[in-house]
Formats: sequence, C-alpha cells, structure tokens
Amino acid sequence: MKKIILRRFLYETLMVVAIAVMLAVGSYLLRPEVLPLVATSPPAPSDSIAIDLFKVIDFEQARRMHEADEALFADARPLIAYEVGHIEGAIHLDPYAFDQWVDTLMAGTAPDQVIVTYCDGPQCTLARELAEKLTWLGFERVYHLVDGWGLWQAHGLPVSRLTPAP
Repeated sequence: MKKIILRRFLYETLMVVAIAVMLAVGSYLLRPEVLPLVATSPPAPSDSIAIDLFKVIDFEQARRMHEADEALFADARPLIAYEVGHIEGAIHLDPYAFDQWVDTLMAGTAPDQVIVTYCDGPQCTLARELAEKLTWLGFERVYHLVDGWGLWQAHGLPVSRLTPAP
C-alpha cells in the first residue's frame, strides 16, 4: 500500500514539474524579446533609427524654447502631481492613459510641432515613455527633459498650479 502511494506521489510530482517546465519554455518562446540565458555586457549604442526617434534635451535649450513659446511642454507625471504644479503652459499627457488624450492631441497638434516631455526626478522614465508614444504617433520633433519638473523648480521658472500647494 505504501509503495502504491509513494509511486502515485512521485508520478504526480513529476507531472506537475513537467507541466511547469513546458509552460515556462512556452512562455519564454512566445516573448517578443528573447532574454539571454547567460549574462552579457550591455549592448553598445548603435546608430539605429530607434535611438534617434526622440532625444534628450538639455535644460537650457528647453528653457529657451519655453521662453520663446517654440515648444509644447507635456507633463507625464500622474494627474495629481500635475494639478499640484506644472511648468507654465504645459499640458498633462499620462503615458498610461493614452486612450483618454490621443484623439484630442492628434486633432489639435501639427506633426512637426516641437514637444518637450518631462517628469520629476532623474530616475523617472515617464517622460521617455511619453516621448516614445508621441514619436510612434507620428510627431517628428519630440524631446524629453530629464528631471524637468525638479530642474524647473530649482531655477525658479514659471509654474502653474491647479490646486493650492501643500
């Protein structure tokens, strides 16, 4: 009796492991980007078009564009952060709420309009993600300003507030 129970236990355990391995291998093969099985050094930057689609803009250039009213500034931070304060004249474009703003933006913005995206903090990737989405929509001159909100405030440049500052 114990042998039968032990055999059944081993059989069921092996079946579960086999199914888990098949699912893991299947999901790995279906990934759009294959993950390396062995750690490699990061790839060297190439001159591919994907890297040139949108660029980082330096703070001084962004400030000059804002002063000359040459660019549309797009705040990629969450709505509540935008409402607390944003670069004067900036619009709010949450990269995760794409469906809420894409039609309005496309209808009212020329494809050659300069757009500068920004968020808060040097590690924030929202501005880059928004710049990527805008580029794929067909906008030709998209830039992202790293730590745009932080730099803007540090330099005391014009901001707008929809809600009182805390």
